[in-house]
Amino acid sequence: MSQYLPPSNHNSNNSSNQQQYSLTNILNPGENDILCGRGGGTNAHSGNIKFRKLVAAHKLRYLAASKSDKPNVARDVVKEWRGMNPPGRFLAKMD
Repeated sequence: MSQYLPPSNHNSNNSSNQQQYSLTNILNPGENDILCGRGGGTNAHSGNIKFRKLVAAHKLRYLAASKSDKPNVARDVVKEWRGMNPPGRFLAKMD
């Protein structure tokens, strides 16, 4: 069985919502987890599908934003994802 971890550059947010959900040795990624990687296995995961829809919902705002505001739009998307219940996590498969 595969195990997943947040990517090594993950900046952990210690909100009470995230403290209840493990960030290591995840055997069963949840509905709001994004599986990082390439191919059909990650593309078909429910969390990846939901995240792509969330990104699409913010696309016009991102395109209309100035170059200096684009990172803020991206941060808002990630903040919204991590604020879900259960919180959205970005996970990478362990080797």
